[in-house]
Amino acid sequence: MSTKTTFNLQDKVVIITGGASGIGKATAALFARNGAKVVIADLQAEVGENVAREVGGVFLPCDISQAEQVNRLIDQVVERFGRLDVMVNNAGINSMSKEDRVTAELYPVATWQKIINVDLHGTFYCCQKAAQVMVKQKSGSIINLSSVGGVVALRLQIGFVAAKAAIIKMTEAMACELGPKGLRVNCVSPGSTLTEGTRKLFYGEKGSFREMADRVVSFIPQGRPGEAEEIADAIAFLASDASSYINGQNLIVDGGWTCGFNRDF
Repeated sequence: MSTKTTFNLQDKVVIITGGASGIGKATAALFARNGAKVVIADLQAEVGENVAREVGGVFLPCDISQAEQVNRLIDQVVERFGRLDVMVNNAGINSMSKEDRVTAELYPVATWQKIINVDLHGTFYCCQKAAQVMVKQKSGSIINLSSVGGVVALRLQIGFVAAKAAIIKMTEAMACELGPKGLRVNCVSPGSTLTEGTRKLFYGEKGSFREMADRVVSFIPQGRPGEAEEIADAIAFLASDASSYINGQNLIVDGGWTCGFNRDF
């Protein structure tokens, strides 16, 4: 677990989008413990500021679906620290209501547009602006967060599946283009992970789909959902020099779910 794992991240300047909660918060804490200069970017200002204080980092508000806000965020970080070493594109959304969890012919166009704007467009804006800084430095690591839903098709969430699959291919394309310029671009695809969001959906007593929680876990060979800290470990590994020859890869962290994927879910 991340409380014991160590990585060589000393003095690396890192931005973590969606860093106020869940996987992003766990990643911020891990990076800070390992010596990084952490910038948490999130829409949740009060929560984000509290997390920044906890880990000894900096909070900057940002809606990643707005390119101008992304540009301002990264400009502020470079102005303050002089560089950007790691960009963790963790921020993302999914449909949370039963009204949105419907088959493709009924899927609300507004939900599609909202998810694509945040998960795909927002990730691209962050990648592009970070790459502009890192190309000048001739070094840097970009880590995108996809999902097992980008690897195998999950039902009743086509917007999320489409966005996360696109992120994986975008990661590969960027690695091909930016590798010769000194950058590495990789992806982490978490499986079912204990976060505020999944508790609202499955694992909490009042979860919208509480009746499906046991089925979800039954598909995972390790017999449990992941912890946010376990996903953070994978992100930190890809940010560290221990992964210096890993580029354009999608690291699936899912307890073995996708190796024997059950399409009943």
